[in-house]
Amino acid sequence: MLRIAIALLSTMLISPGAWAVCTLARGQPTPLAIASQTITISADAAIDSATPVAQYDSPAVGSDIGYDNCVNGSEYGKRVLNLLGQDSSTRIYQTNISGIGVKLLFSNGTAFGNFPSTSYLNFSGGETVGTLDIPGQSFYRVQFFKTGNLRLNNATGDTVLSPGQIAYNYLLNDNPANFTTNLTIGEIKVISTPSCTADNGKTVDFNTVTPTLLSAGVTRNLDFAIVCKSDYGTYSAKASMTTDTPSSDGSYIRVEDAAGNKDRLGIRITDGLNQLMKVDGSTSEQKSSITSQGPAEFSWKATLIPGNTATPAGGTFTAKAEIVFDIQ
Repeated sequence: MLRIAIALLSTMLISPGAWAVCTLARGQPTPLAIASQTITISADAAIDSATPVAQYDSPAVGSDIGYDNCVNGSEYGKRVLNLLGQDSSTRIYQTNISGIGVKLLFSNGTAFGNFPSTSYLNFSGGETVGTLDIPGQSFYRVQFFKTGNLRLNNATGDTVLSPGQIAYNYLLNDNPANFTTNLTIGEIKVISTPSCTADNGKTVDFNTVTPTLLSAGVTRNLDFAIVCKSDYGTYSAKASMTTDTPSSDGSYIRVEDAAGNKDRLGIRITDGLNQLMKVDGSTSEQKSSITSQGPAEFSWKATLIPGNTATPAGGTFTAKAEIVFDIQ
């Protein structure tokens, strides 16, 4: 069998740069990052899609990223990764926590743009080829909003967003690998602090006290309460007492009698279990697992006792102290 080899030759004229659409000429595609953060929010924070409860910025790009030989009409834009459920009216995305939303912005240093977006190069003067520059002052901003009531579980922080890449800017092809800049975040957590309302100031009136009554001690009720709203469903309230006039061992409040003496009367405080409460803040009583917006109630007693010296002067006597709460 006879075979004939045929060589086919052709010539193609390629104009320089015909395939070099948007050639990187200055700088480099730049990844940016925001470190792990913990948002602290009050349980009474208003639901508000306009005012963020927290805001974090990435570093700036640092130096211009420039592309030459870009063809008029070339696509560029911004996209998110691993975020869902965007509200089209507010541009806020859902997070891992119901009631906390996240909004992403990209700034060129003078203005901000929302995610997502798609744009096309449009050069002035009818030019068909031009340059695209991303300014060195460009950066990402991440904002968090309270979008609904919260129900949290972990007092050390519930995860709002897991670590990873969440946004990128692209040129020509919408692909995370074809980024001009992108944004990676560390873990974002949220902690809620209770919002509380305590009783108004209390006055304990011992009325008229005779030396005979004083020798045995005169006791009055000291009842008070605090009500807290908690995003964790329940809260604990710990109460202690402090005064500017404690005894040397902190076991009672020194009372000033009508003549200004501060060593002839004292007030001893006991808690709901009749345990002595120090008045230097070193002891406390705790109420645990109180339902959110329910009262934590305390039933203490104040006992007027004689001092270690002479009989107090007749007339009005006074003493002041503060109840201090630690809420968790």
